[in-house]
Amino acid sequence: MKSTKSFEQWLQEQAQTIVRYRQVEKSDILAEYNNLKQVVESVDFQAKKKELTSTRYADTPEGKTMAQYKSLKWNTSVVLYNLLKKEAYKEKAEVAQYLELAAQIQEPEFQKNNAFWKNAKRWFTTSESQQEKRYNELAKHADIVFFLAQDEKQIVELENYKTVWAEEFETSQMSNVWQTGFLYPSKELKANHSHVGELQAYTQGKNTNVAGSALTITTKKEKATAAAWHPTKGMVMQEFAYTSDVWHTAEAVAPAAGVLQAKVCCSGKANHVLCLTTSEVQKALPIISQPAKGEVIYTLVWNEKEVISYVNDQEVKREKNALAGEAMHLLVRSYLPENQKAGAGQLKIDWIRVFTK
Repeated sequence: MKSTKSFEQWLQEQAQTIVRYRQVEKSDILAEYNNLKQVVESVDFQAKKKELTSTRYADTPEGKTMAQYKSLKWNTSVVLYNLLKKEAYKEKAEVAQYLELAAQIQEPEFQKNNAFWKNAKRWFTTSESQQEKRYNELAKHADIVFFLAQDEKQIVELENYKTVWAEEFETSQMSNVWQTGFLYPSKELKANHSHVGELQAYTQGKNTNVAGSALTITTKKEKATAAAWHPTKGMVMQEFAYTSDVWHTAEAVAPAAGVLQAKVCCSGKANHVLCLTTSEVQKALPIISQPAKGEVIYTLVWNEKEVISYVNDQEVKREKNALAGEAMHLLVRSYLPENQKAGAGQLKIDWIRVFTK
């Protein structure tokens, strides 16, 4: 499992990868690379390169002409003609052929072609070689290497996720999206209350602090009298030994299928809750599963069939979606059950983000 720091960095890199991928995709350098790739990998280009790099000079027309010329140069009749310059020797077939070749190899076009084929590094004198050189240079360019290393299907998959809602806690107080208490379908119902069987009273935000781009809910040992919900008696007043807070989003922020991520730090002996829930039923999709020590990025992935929970990049739970089709909102709270060893604690949330396709 990745550490929280490395996983958060990985998440940031994924977002940066998408941006950079699309930038490179539209760049002139990639267009040049793709054009050269098409040229360099073409059948005609490769055939020409093979011909110029593998053909022996002796096998070329120019090489054969020069070999023949040099052979005739030492023919007896040719030697005598060159020494005596007698016209009679021109009638010799060898001399006539020699003179014809001597004239041919002096032609500018022949000398140009002969010099080209005689050069063992002739390939590197061509415009095609320069195209190949540029292509190889571009293939090593950081943007090209990056672009080719990406899986476009994965890029498209990541792009399909759009931010539905995000809370970065950048102000000094809770935004208007949040309200204290529980969200009920009727405004007549009391939102701020605890439950019988719990040790904490909820203080309507007094135990909440927003600072340093983080939300902190503190559960502390402090006597208080507050309302508690009893399953048969309804709302009753009760003495509590601890205080804490509960918050919910005022409206549904979760789509029918999506991803919820939050960077959270749980500490102390209190139980901490960050979940998706509804106002109609007492069911929830908890994102905090098996709270870990220190900062952790929890991820909840859900669709109509199932819910998958992650701690950083490691899957920890997979189950049926009990809230399929329901309009869900966020609930954040800390609580202390009477039947467990509990005590003071803190729930710190750096950010919460909801995505959907």
